[in-house]
Amino acid sequence: MPRHQLELPALYASSPLGFLAALGTLQLADHALDHAPRLSWAGPDAPAVLHTHQPLTHTELADLLATHLPTQPEKDALVVAPGILDQPRHTGPGAPNDPLRMPIEEALALLRDHARAEREHDDNRARWFTSLINPLVATPGKTEDAGPSKSTRSAGQNTTTLYTRTTPFFGRTGRMTLPSSWATAAQHCIKDPGHIHAALTHWKRVDGYAGANLDHSSLGDAHMVSHGKPTQQGVPGATWLALHGFAAFRLIGNTNRPHATSWNSTTNAFTWPIWNPPLTTTAIGVLLEHPAIHTLKPVPLDNLGVTAIYTAPRTRLLQGDGPLSSGHRVTHLAGNHNHAPDHSV
Repeated sequence: MPRHQLELPALYASSPLGFLAALGTLQLADHALDHAPRLSWAGPDAPAVLHTHQPLTHTELADLLATHLPTQPEKDALVVAPGILDQPRHTGPGAPNDPLRMPIEEALALLRDHARAEREHDDNRARWFTSLINPLVATPGKTEDAGPSKSTRSAGQNTTTLYTRTTPFFGRTGRMTLPSSWATAAQHCIKDPGHIHAALTHWKRVDGYAGANLDHSSLGDAHMVSHGKPTQQGVPGATWLALHGFAAFRLIGNTNRPHATSWNSTTNAFTWPIWNPPLTTTAIGVLLEHPAIHTLKPVPLDNLGVTAIYTAPRTRLLQGDGPLSSGHRVTHLAGNHNHAPDHSV
């Protein structure tokens, strides 16, 4: 078991952005450290705690995470799984704006290549691919205005190009795409590496930065900012980490009914547990998919070390998806919620 604990005071259990950023921190630390780190929570409505075999300060952890910043984010912003985000946008009739919404045949061919590389070379891109792109769901493209794409003629028959869906954790507004949002968050962190440290300790909001629709507080109303004008006020460091947290959620589906771990496609809401025992990335994946998390049965949850469950529905905007709302606790279980000691100095 790891012997060192570092509390991450800005990554709160009750915040969807904080929870996702904590998962992203664990994902990146897992890539960078020799021994698998673990993650726990100091309690309900309390910060995340990172458990490692070597002592780390917040500055050292931020520097470690920054080693995964891309050198050319506009070309490929995902360093730990290169070649996933740099897909060219499909140019066929009615093609979606997001290049990760690709023709289903192309997606399946790429997935076969990634799966073969995983079997032969322990390559990790198949896992990242299937956490961002859902090849189990095929939907028609749309025109840029609205409505389904027109059928195209092939060999004398009407055919419609079918495209993949992407993770529901990313909500689009206007012409936002997942690769461009990832690149923008990375660019902010490259320009000011302090954003990563701030993501762990005390969030630093940036005027004009929209984030990736993971944080309702990024909608800066006029009465909340000094210049009296409405503006986006996202958190680049936390957003960049949270995007890496998407790897914890499996995308599933049945033809035209997409689903994802921890996402309720009926209510369009994100539901997540917090837990007391330190867990690895693999153990967290198992916990997130446990049926008791979604049926809210107290006895199994207590046995699993779960101390609370939160939910956050996605809001709606006129021009598309809105950000996730603030987290709302739907259950609170008894248990040992001792505050973890701080080994940050």
